[in-house]
Amino acid sequence: MLFTKELMANTVSIKKIYLVGGAIRDYLLGFPTKDKDYVAVGSDEKDFINYPKVGKIFPVFLIDSHTQIALARTETKTANGYNGFSYQTKNITLTQDLKRRDLTINSMALDLQTRHIIDPFNGKKDLQNKILRHTSQAFCEDPLRVLRIARFRAKLGIKWKIHPSTKALIYTMKKELKFLEPNRIYQETITALSYKNSHLFFETLFELGVLEEIFPSIYALTTLKEGSLYHLESSVFVHTMEVLKLLCSNSTLLKLAALYHDIAKPYTYRHFGNSNGHDNPKIVESLIDMQIPKNIKKQMLILIANHIKISHLSQMRPNKILHFFESFNKDKMLLKAQIKLFYADQKGRISDYQIPSLPLKLIFKIFYALQDYSPQEWIISQANKPSGDTIKNYVLNSKIKLIKSILQKENCL
Repeated sequence: MLFTKELMANTVSIKKIYLVGGAIRDYLLGFPTKDKDYVAVGSDEKDFINYPKVGKIFPVFLIDSHTQIALARTETKTANGYNGFSYQTKNITLTQDLKRRDLTINSMALDLQTRHIIDPFNGKKDLQNKILRHTSQAFCEDPLRVLRIARFRAKLGIKWKIHPSTKALIYTMKKELKFLEPNRIYQETITALSYKNSHLFFETLFELGVLEEIFPSIYALTTLKEGSLYHLESSVFVHTMEVLKLLCSNSTLLKLAALYHDIAKPYTYRHFGNSNGHDNPKIVESLIDMQIPKNIKKQMLILIANHIKISHLSQMRPNKILHFFESFNKDKMLLKAQIKLFYADQKGRISDYQIPSLPLKLIFKIFYALQDYSPQEWIISQANKPSGDTIKNYVLNSKIKLIKSILQKENCL
């Protein structure tokens, strides 16, 4: 019996496996394809009994580290949140499986035998027109898809537009966004921050009217215009996005620090009338609206606490300069990140006022001098072994003298 391609796509009497989703999208866009997802139509779990099974909600079978197969399925919303679904895998057609997917550009399948792309929702056309459009009303059943559409825009670029009907649908999902799991938000955000245009992730959420539901502290930045000679931008959010743009190819740590470096300004302006204290780690940490791992957060808070100090090094007393350098715990890469944040913070503003700092060469000269310093020779020269407090005070005073000496030689005192 002969089948047309359309009939083959919609029948469950034949067992067939199709390549689906992102691999097809990326292939058509000319992007490298690493991970491959397949969907099995007309099969059941027994057909894949020899492969490891993962997935708490529905079974997925791992072929290798970059390849997986899932049974064709439909989903029914049963509760709030990402995991609130039941699923059906019996007598499900390929088109039914594709219909439950998020965007039309991700709702295509490749027939492995004929090499024909099955595209029931016109994903190819949307790819050509650079449009992000929901595949069906099923989009609104999974709040994580709101983050993903913002992430896709960050990945694909500013020329990509979200279809008006999808914008309207997303706005109806505002309440559902409160049920997003913190770890899911973090993972989507970290992926978005890995892209060159990571600022588009946050700008898109703002454009969609849902930034406040997911990142309330970041949204608060949109409500504050400083009115300072050093910041003439329309809002702190605009400045923050400019800093992110300037750090487009830098590390996740540095981008997180850039994202949150002014997060406390709405708080300090509302409570104190100015920006004083917006670098206070305790205030900043209380306003971080993302579940960031402790080791990353610790370094991020160091960068934020120092982002004002680095601009005042030329006016600071040597003991304060020492405190600044010792906060990096001899971590040269962290100091380099601090310097990058400083320059991006300066360039990402509308102002004729430049913030002075010590010359770059001098910053590293002090850093290396402190790194190389050792009290060992002094300790050995003492007739009696000095106490811990005595050594501590000697080291402190010696380092301060060392900084003074370097600054005097460079005519910076």
